[in-house]
Amino acid sequence: MFGLKYIKADPSTHLMLFKKGNVIQEGVGVSFFYYAPSSSLVAIPSNSKELPFVFRLQTADFQELSLQGQITYRIEKPREAAKMLNFTIEPTGQYVSDDPKKLDERVQRAVQVLLRNHIESMTLKNALTCARQLTLDLKQGLGSIDAITSLGVGITDVSLTAIKPTPETGKALEAEIRESLLKEADSAIYARRLASIEQEKSVKESELETEKAIQKKQQDLETSKLEAARLRKQQQFKINQETIQAQIEDEKQLEQLVTINAANERARGDVQAYKIQVQMQAYQNIDIEKLKVMSMSGMKPEQLIAQAIENLTQGDNKIGNLNLSPDLLLALTNRQDGSRG
Repeated sequence: MFGLKYIKADPSTHLMLFKKGNVIQEGVGVSFFYYAPSSSLVAIPSNSKELPFVFRLQTADFQELSLQGQITYRIEKPREAAKMLNFTIEPTGQYVSDDPKKLDERVQRAVQVLLRNHIESMTLKNALTCARQLTLDLKQGLGSIDAITSLGVGITDVSLTAIKPTPETGKALEAEIRESLLKEADSAIYARRLASIEQEKSVKESELETEKAIQKKQQDLETSKLEAARLRKQQQFKINQETIQAQIEDEKQLEQLVTINAANERARGDVQAYKIQVQMQAYQNIDIEKLKVMSMSGMKPEQLIAQAIENLTQGDNKIGNLNLSPDLLLALTNRQDGSRG
């Protein structure tokens, strides 16, 4: 009504009210009434924005590669941005120019220039493996570029997602790397075989050393056995010598004993012979008939009868035939017993 309007900014927009070239009111998410015919509204986004990029660049060895990544930025100084670009809006909220869209182009161009300066100083192989270093260089370099700082833009994050060569170059690199890997694999196989041969040689040498040690141990064992057998034989010989010596001593003592026994037997025989000789000399002086009579004393009846019959068969009164009945012998025997009784 009569040019008086009301505007309300969202929390991600820095709204500024200009009158006669001066900022009358500003802030993030502010709302106010303004007189449209004499006022200008400038709306600058204060939220962060993600800007993807893809660049085709050339390395120092004239090889093309593509870099893909993303940069996150936000306008940290709205007044600086308002000086460089036109962020004026209409009462409907639409920008009156295309300058806000050019901000992405300027940031993207600054990133491209930095990446080009770095990539042109590298060879292809180095460039393909420098993503981490490039990311650090971008973070440091973008903060010092006038084209960025003059816009009041602050870089929040930088990331490189891919660094790729052209398909033909990629195939060539793959072939080169593949051949290199195959060579390394062949070298590894050769080294492994050589190591296996060395290990087998070492094992064989160890086996030979072990066999030598075992043979030496066996020889030492055999020598020990022979030495032990020799000592046993020496001990056995010594024991046999001692046994023989003991047997000789026993035989000597036995010989002495036999000699003494023989001497004793001879002495006892001489004594017995002397006794018999004395007795025989005594018997020679005694009449034979008296001896017979003396010898009959104490004889049994049957012995006396036998002696009497023997006398009948000798001398001058010898009888040729004599018949004795059992009854006669029994009567004589009983008679003799009765006369004794």
